Amino acid sequence: MDVGALVLVAAAAVLGGAAQSVLGFGAAFTLVPALAVFAPDLLPGAAIAAFLPLTALMAYRERHHADRAAATRLAVARVPGTLVGTAAVALLPVRGLAATVAVLLLAAVLSTARGWTVTETARTTAAAGLISGFSGTAVGLGGPPLALLYRERHSSEVRPTLAVVFGVGTVLSIATLSATGGFHLEDLRAGLALGGLNVVGMVLAAPALRRVPEAVIRQGLLVWAFVGALLALVRVVSG
Repeated sequence: MDVGALVLVAAAAVLGGAAQSVLGFGAAFTLVPALAVFAPDLLPGAAIAAFLPLTALMAYRERHHADRAAATRLAVARVPGTLVGTAAVALLPVRGLAATVAVLLLAAVLSTARGWTVTETARTTAAAGLISGFSGTAVGLGGPPLALLYRERHSSEVRPTLAVVFGVGTVLSIATLSATGGFHLEDLRAGLALGGLNVVGMVLAAPALRRVPEAVIRQGLLVWAFVGALLALVRVVSG
């Protein structure tokens, strides 16, 4: 990456950490499209590794407000999706993964922008967990299905609950990808650096971001993700 691209990716990591600290999701919405445009070879490994420090800190910080039963159900449901996502990483080339990122991002932006809601039942929880496991492992984008499921819940409960799910899911994804050659040392190094920037966003930027209405933060995430998805598609098509 050149200096300009590096600055944009770093900014995406910081802003994503701040947004996730406020909403319970958002780090993937900012970081994944930035990597898809400027460093697609780091997907999904570096993105997945980057989210682990942030989710671990959030899960510990707000552990008393987590819905542990719901987190357990979602974590279990993610397992088969994780295995399918691992197979996708093994079979798809980098351009194929970048295209998958773009398509999933556009779908996530559309569902969020339209205000779609899903009734929280045993079936929808299982489906959201399975899809999250697949998309989180294949392209580092596991948040949108769960955000859609929990749209009606208050962010104070969503943050710690999803942090537990993402933390467990991230460890599982790294383990399965490592076993199949889809996670490398360079992914870990880049992920730790980006993860540090996520934490910086949580600690330094989140207090200021909490003064902004959550609806405005969501809209900003959608615009960023939409532009990133389009740019990623253009890059894939243009070669």
